[in-house]
Amino acid sequence: MPPYGHGDSPVKENTVFKRFLLVALALPMIACNREPVEAKDRHTVHRENEPSSNGSVNSLPIQVEPATSMSSGLDNAQSQATPVTKTPFPDIPRSRDNLDLESDPFGATSEAEKKWLDAHGFPNARQWETYTIASDYLLEQAANSGDRVARTMLDARRLPDDPEAKTRLFSAGAEGDIFALNSLAAYMAGSKDGNLQVGYSISRVAEMRGDARVAMARDVMMPRRLTDLEKMQAEADAIRMNNQLDRIYQDKYGSPPPHPIRRPVIELEN
Repeated sequence: MPPYGHGDSPVKENTVFKRFLLVALALPMIACNREPVEAKDRHTVHRENEPSSNGSVNSLPIQVEPATSMSSGLDNAQSQATPVTKTPFPDIPRSRDNLDLESDPFGATSEAEKKWLDAHGFPNARQWETYTIASDYLLEQAANSGDRVARTMLDARRLPDDPEAKTRLFSAGAEGDIFALNSLAAYMAGSKDGNLQVGYSISRVAEMRGDARVAMARDVMMPRRLTDLEKMQAEADAIRMNNQLDRIYQDKYGSPPPHPIRRPVIELEN
């Protein structure tokens, strides 16, 4: 980032620092009920992607064939969100319209960024404060009324107990739900049942698909830095995961996915 002029430097630097903290603090909270990684386990996080006897590494978050089971996971995630009930939260807005920037839990800096966050599945301030303390039953009702934010937050809660929750969250990324990818990345990076390297990879997928701000919080989200070898493998896995999401979209709609829209972050543009 280029240096600012002397006159407005303190103001802009304070704004950048404030927004960074907002994102860094919000990301670990995404996956509700996740357990912190104990200090003694930080260098021995469970590895789903240990090299096999032939030296290959498979670090996809769910071990399934992309053209079959993953597509089914996407269909399943969407079918669960089909409106069949009334929402238990009729007064909670589903967009950031008429909500101020200062209260945004994901650090929106402009009207354009507010629209990007809405389009990519991020909770607004009212949803965040309400859904984080709502019961699973109420979130299920909201999800069945067509509220995809409620669906994602419910699936994030279910990650420790529901094997299909990973599939649903990862598959939602094919439809542009970056919040779902960030939720899964936070859980994988911070849970004792997760995988630090996979968490890094999924956060890189979110970045590839438009979330320019996630890189600012990645190191804070992770309990330790990856080794050079782990990072190299994670970067390669991120490319495979990103391609996998493109194939899921292609298989479902018969056409290539739309080009990712980059998150319009003012501090990164200046």
